[in-house]
Amino acid sequence: MDNFTIIISIASFTLILLLVTFIIIFEKIRKQFIKEDEKLLILKDCYEKVSEEAIRSLIIERVEKKGNELIDQFNNLNIKLVKIKERQVQLQEQQKNLHNNLLEQHKLLNEYFENYS
Repeated sequence: MDNFTIIISIASFTLILLLVTFIIIFEKIRKQFIKEDEKLLILKDCYEKVSEEAIRSLIIERVEKKGNELIDQFNNLNIKLVKIKERQVQLQEQQKNLHNNLLEQHKLLNEYFENYS
């Protein structure tokens, strides 16, 4: 039985040594997982920041495009307004000429009626 006790002691020691080895290996693997998880969290934050920046860039591009479209529309409206003002000046000149002609005709009619009477 002495050999049996020695074998049991050696087997127990081996099992304890294996258990300690597994615990050490498990702890190292757990620490690696923690480090990898931290790296993933950092990558996730970077991804979110990049996504936010991409969205901001997209919004800025759309706002710039819309702004340029509005500027073009205002320029077109300004061109039309200038044309309208030019046309208004022309019409005022025509109205002035017509008024002068009317006054001249009225004067001529008055002279005619004065001479006829």
